[in-house]
Amino acid sequence: MREPFKVTGIVLSVYPIGENDRRLTILTKERGKVQVFARGCRKPNHPLFGVSQPLVFGEFMIVEGRSFTYLNSAEGKEYFPWLKKELDSIYYSTYFAELAEYFTVEGMDERNILNLLFVTFQAMKKKLVPFPLIRRIYEYKILQFYGISLECFRCLSCGKEEELVTLSVENGGMYCRDCGSQIHGNPVEPAVLYTLQFVSAAPLSKLYTFTLKESVFLEFQWIVKQFFRIHAEHRFLSAEMLDEL
Repeated sequence: MREPFKVTGIVLSVYPIGENDRRLTILTKERGKVQVFARGCRKPNHPLFGVSQPLVFGEFMIVEGRSFTYLNSAEGKEYFPWLKKELDSIYYSTYFAELAEYFTVEGMDERNILNLLFVTFQAMKKKLVPFPLIRRIYEYKILQFYGISLECFRCLSCGKEEELVTLSVENGGMYCRDCGSQIHGNPVEPAVLYTLQFVSAAPLSKLYTFTLKESVFLEFQWIVKQFFRIHAEHRFLSAEMLDEL
């Protein structure tokens, strides 16, 4: 085996293997998404028992074997206890972790999505922003970091930056008043357009610093939901749980 190396990240999911082992998927700062085996960690007295749980942020010592990668040791830094106290927090955080696992790749630089997940969990702790709004902001932003963006700053047809009033979700962006009259799209209120622009451009530290009145939220939610459905052609099991709340 090679020498162990250290990574910092969040455990996205855990799957039992055999009687006492687990396979962990960890989103790391150094190596993107990695999968490691933690041997014996399902025993309650095992030193890896606590850190080999879902949604733990920590430092992990990993060693690469001939066929598999193993977790050698770990130190938990943040266990996000507020995510595990109430049913809605459990469902939403599980969904966010599932999206992060789906939209990341092993060996790639995934620090943007790792940081997005971390600040999203912190926003859930503060409870200043309703969870349904956090969900739509997260979905919109993770698509952007994945490389799929909604053009909301200029007209898709002529490039004009003023009078953007019509949205085509299928085409992936906004149209000005003149060009929008020639396509089949949906009118967008100025407050909703501003919300789309803010979420597109805001740094992560400012991402969850606003709320919306109901009418604006409903329109913003519809846009993100349709855009996400088109570009995330995958059945997310945790999304089905959210729909039952």
